[in-house]
Amino acid sequence: MQFGMNDVYDINGMIKEEAASSLAGHRQQRHLLPNLRWLNQHLSAKTDVTLREEAERGLYFSLLSEKVIRSANDVETIQICYQPKNIQGEVFITKGQEYALLQAHISADHLAAVLAETENQIIQHFTAMRDQLGNNNGVISLCVTEKTRAIIDALLSHEGQSISLAGHLYSLIFTLIEQLQIQSHLSRCENCQSKIFKAQNFLEMPDYDVLNIPQLARLVGLNTTALLVGFQLFVGQSIDSYYRLGRIKCAAALLREDPSAKSYIVAQSGFSEAQFEAAFIKQFGISSHHYAQIH
Repeated sequence: MQFGMNDVYDINGMIKEEAASSLAGHRQQRHLLPNLRWLNQHLSAKTDVTLREEAERGLYFSLLSEKVIRSANDVETIQICYQPKNIQGEVFITKGQEYALLQAHISADHLAAVLAETENQIIQHFTAMRDQLGNNNGVISLCVTEKTRAIIDALLSHEGQSISLAGHLYSLIFTLIEQLQIQSHLSRCENCQSKIFKAQNFLEMPDYDVLNIPQLARLVGLNTTALLVGFQLFVGQSIDSYYRLGRIKCAAALLREDPSAKSYIVAQSGFSEAQFEAAFIKQFGISSHHYAQIH
């Protein structure tokens, strides 16, 4: 099936009847100020679907997930994209696939006015950031930090006037711009990069059994945000994910040696039994009990 994105939703943001056999979800869009827009969207495909969509020129700050975003903890990645002109494109969604999107769109001239800069300065800055940090599609990926997490939760729980929602949105945009500048510096600073890899080495030590990110940041000589951003940038995953994966791999090795010591291994892993099983299944596709039997 093929639909235009604007033909999928009714005026209340719900899926239209003619698309309901193929798609489920919602779309809430608020035009807060001229050239400032906030979008909350979720789509789940019941069949293979191609969606046609248009994107206006401007800056996009996107929070993405493969499930409904109810809190900041559901956000999996953040993306920034500067679009110099209006474009049209197609997105293919396979049956069973779903995605959620929270997105701020702001024009370059509007952001320039807010930051007391010229439109050309804004365009030059984000073009340079795109060339330095973006992927082949010009998209820059950022990790979710505690600071952005708090702003996202404020946006999701907001029930007041549009002007206060715009305030939260500006806060999100400014915070992500600051994070973008940190990421730009880290990509050019060899001393900072060595500190990131030093943190990675700490996480791999057998006796590093409790993850404390602020403490880890102090140990290597970085602030917490720089450590979080840099770890995602150079290691390719968040500190939480890396630490969890390392603990689970270590536990798997111990289980192979002595399956009868599972209770002790779980206790030493730093996880509750439920957390341990969930992480184990996510990594290996089977429960720790079956893993021990097989190996």
